[in-house]
Amino acid sequence: MITFISGGARSGKSSLAERMALDEVRDELPYYIATAANNTGEEMAERIEMHRMDRGEAWETIEEPYNIDDALHLLPNKAVVMIDCLTVWTSSLMFSKNLSPKMILKRLERTLSIARRKELCLFIVSNDVNEGIPIQDRRVANYISCLEDLHKFTVREADTVLEVICGIPVVWKINGVLSKNVSMISTGGQV
Repeated sequence: MITFISGGARSGKSSLAERMALDEVRDELPYYIATAANNTGEEMAERIEMHRMDRGEAWETIEEPYNIDDALHLLPNKAVVMIDCLTVWTSSLMFSKNLSPKMILKRLERTLSIARRKELCLFIVSNDVNEGIPIQDRRVANYISCLEDLHKFTVREADTVLEVICGIPVVWKINGVLSKNVSMISTGGQV
């Protein structure tokens, strides 16, 4: 099962994903794949430490800013896993590793393929960053375009898709079926 949860900054998306993941746990601790790199400045270091403290002992944390596909490959089958977040992972690959959007999409495809093959209960968190005034900076616009492509791919592949707005989850897709108020046009009528 793959669940994708997006929302604006500090909308409550990570908290929702954490609660949902913990609800799925049976005997083992869930895995928390934190994608933020530790060397990205004082503000990020403070946020990372705050998240670590909030998670407490309820999670097996894996700090992996680049190779989430490899991290998933090492986990046991049927594990409960949360990736927080796709946004930071994408920026790390694009700006620290200089990967192209096409290469990043391939990494995400591999990640979701591993999750399916291992029957993971996977929760993916990401930020909505594409709303508002168009960005004039070419690198930032390229990043946002890449992230939108990753979101579209993840929405197609996910079983459940939620967006958190002001702390309230909005269901767009559940159990592979679009919500009754949603329509999605794509090649061949597939979601």
